Amino acid sequence: MKTSSPIHEIDIEKLTIRKAVIEDSPFVARCVLEAIGFENITDEILVRQTAFSQREDVLYSWRHALMAEYDGETIGCIIAYEGRRYQWLRSITFPIIKEMCGADFSGQRDETGPGEYYLDSLYVVPRYRNCGIGSQLMLSGIANACTLRIPRVGLIVSTEKPDAQKMYSRLGFRETERFIAFNEPFIKMTMELAQPPMLEVCAASLASARTAAKAGAPRIELCRRLDLGGLTPDRADILACVRELPLQTFVLIRPRGGNFCYSDEEFRTILDDIRFCRDNGAHGVVVGFLTPDGDIDVGKSRIAVETAGTMPVTFHRAFDRCRNWRKGLEEIIACGYSRILTSGQQPTAIQGIETLKQIQEQANGRIAILAGSGVNSGNIAEIIRQAGVSEVHGSCKIAGYESDEEEIRKCLSLQKHFIEI
Repeated sequence: MKTSSPIHEIDIEKLTIRKAVIEDSPFVARCVLEAIGFENITDEILVRQTAFSQREDVLYSWRHALMAEYDGETIGCIIAYEGRRYQWLRSITFPIIKEMCGADFSGQRDETGPGEYYLDSLYVVPRYRNCGIGSQLMLSGIANACTLRIPRVGLIVSTEKPDAQKMYSRLGFRETERFIAFNEPFIKMTMELAQPPMLEVCAASLASARTAAKAGAPRIELCRRLDLGGLTPDRADILACVRELPLQTFVLIRPRGGNFCYSDEEFRTILDDIRFCRDNGAHGVVVGFLTPDGDIDVGKSRIAVETAGTMPVTFHRAFDRCRNWRKGLEEIIACGYSRILTSGQQPTAIQGIETLKQIQEQANGRIAILAGSGVNSGNIAEIIRQAGVSEVHGSCKIAGYESDEEEIRKCLSLQKHFIEI
C-alpha cells in the first residue's frame, strides 16, 4: 500500500467496486488487521492472516469482500456476509482467532443473524480517506443485500468513532441498541430494505429460460422433467443460462423423482452438482432433504448449505411433505437457507394460502417464503396479498411444460400492481 501524502479529492466516477478474488487475500488480511486496530503487524502475522483470508469457511475470507480500485490501485475493501450463515461461520472463525492471538470471544453475543446482511469490516487506505470511498463501499454492500432480497442491513460501530457513526447515519442507518463486543462498547445500527414482490419463473428447459429472460423475469429456477416434479438440468444448460441470460439462475438439484430421502451415493451426486453450480457462476441452488419419518434431514441440509459457500440456497417443496412444518421451518433457518419454496402444504399455493400466511408470520423476515405451485396470472395478486409473501414461483405455462412469454408478462405486471388489483 502506498504511504504518500493524503488525497483530498477524487473523481468518484473513476472508482471501481468489484468482487474480491483469491489474489486479494493479502490486502483483505491487512485491512482486517488494521480495521480492528491491530498494532505491530509483522510479516509473520500478515502471512497467517492471509492464509486465514484464503479459507472459504471463515468470516474474513476474500469470498465475502468487495474491493475498491482507483487509478489502478486497490484502495479499500468491505467484508460483508449474510447473517443466516453467521452461526456456522462464527463456530469456525472464533476458535482460529483464539489460536492465532489468544483472544477468546466465544462468550459474546451474536452480531447478526438470519434476515440480515451484515457489513463487518470497512477499510480505506489512509491517504484516500475522507474522499467518499467508504460510503461507496457501503452502498455496494447495501446493493448486494437488495439483490439477495435480504430485508435488513446491519453493522456495529465503536462508540469511540463518532465520524463513522455520522457517515452511517447519512446513509440511512439508525441506532437500534448498544452492547459490549470484542471487550469494547459498540452501537448496533440497522437499515430496513423494502422488498417489492418478485416472480421467479420455473424454467423446465433452456428454451423456457430464454423465454423468461425475454419477458423480463428477474430470476429463474432452472430444471427439467416437470412431469417428475423437476430434476437437475443438464450442465450445458446451466452454463448457457449463467453466461448468456441477464437474470439470476437458481438451479434445482434433484437427481431423481420420488421421495426426498437420498442414499449416500445420491447425496454425493447432489453435492457434486452443488459444487459445479458454485464454481460456474450460478446465483443459487434449490435442494431439500427429509428423513424417512418426514422430518427435515438436518445433517444433509446443513452440509448442502456449507457446500454451496456464498451461494443462497432454497429449500424446495420437500418442505410441504414435512410432518411438522413449524419445527421444520426453524430447522431450515438454523441450517442457513435463504428461502423456502412452499405451497403451504397443499397441492397448490391458492389452496394453502392460510398456512402460507402462518408460515410467513413465523418466519418473520428471518428467511424468505417463496409461494409456489399453481401460481398464474389469475391468482398471483391474491396469493401475494393474502399470504403476505414477497416472492412467488410459477412455470407460467399455458400448455405442456414450456413457459409462455405473455403469461410471464401478465404475472410480472400483476405482481407489480397487486395492491390495486
